[in-house]
Amino acid sequence: MKQILISIFLTACLVTGFSQEFKARVSVNTQKLQGVDKTPFTTLEQELNSFVNERKWSNHEFKSEEKIECNIQLSVEEIIAPEKYRAKLLVQVSRPVFNCSYLSSLFAFQDNDVIFSYSINQPLEYDNNSFQHVLTSTIGFYMNFFLGLTFDSFSNEGGTPYYNQCQTIMNYSQSETKGWDPKDRMNRYWLIENMSNPTFGAIRTFYYKYHRLGLDLMHKDIDQALENILMALESLKEFNSTKSGTLMYNLLFTAKSDEFVNVFSGASEEKRNRAYNLLKQMDPLNESKYSKLEE
Repeated sequence: MKQILISIFLTACLVTGFSQEFKARVSVNTQKLQGVDKTPFTTLEQELNSFVNERKWSNHEFKSEEKIECNIQLSVEEIIAPEKYRAKLLVQVSRPVFNCSYLSSLFAFQDNDVIFSYSINQPLEYDNNSFQHVLTSTIGFYMNFFLGLTFDSFSNEGGTPYYNQCQTIMNYSQSETKGWDPKDRMNRYWLIENMSNPTFGAIRTFYYKYHRLGLDLMHKDIDQALENILMALESLKEFNSTKSGTLMYNLLFTAKSDEFVNVFSGASEEKRNRAYNLLKQMDPLNESKYSKLEE
């Protein structure tokens, strides 16, 4: 059974030169817009791909196999006025696991509060410290958030500089754009609040222990890796007993419920039972999914 689990995570990686941080797939979806010229949106998609993939977002050098894979879809829902649109932004980011080609999903989220203006000749300007454009500030927030999550997963609280940048973007964007109202419990405000407030530090610690001391150890010592993951889950469960309903806690299971099942599917009966008992309590909505660990 262990061989089945190992095969999920252990494959060869190719080592090449250094490159930008992200390998992003950026798309603009206009299916809900009927009878309008789609040319501006084709141009916008090209410009957003360049904005995300060609910009240097950190001071770190990334090898090709270390690049952070993410998906960004701007789904245009409505034309509010000429060259002004209401959209949803669907974002997802993954992280490579050490010594293999397996990608672990870190985060997935649907941002429903994107209202922006755009014309085909309008440059998408961006500045780390001042508001320039709704789309660049919003996407810039998520690129830094992705970096924060990724660096947290490699070193305990390693993502702090990028969360600080997210806070800077929030501060200069709050009066310019939607999506930052603390009264709404499912928006950018609470994403960065959860990851920068020490009260929620257990979530950041989980990202580190689960990935660096768990998945990254699979190639070397699978039993110890699984034990570390179980201990990380136990700590996260204890945190949730006092801070239930935290947005990033819930989004962890959105991103990882399937992976949790795969990780423990080939483990010993004792570890599978421990995982099942933890996961069904921590994420009761997906209990039927976790029940596979009892089979």
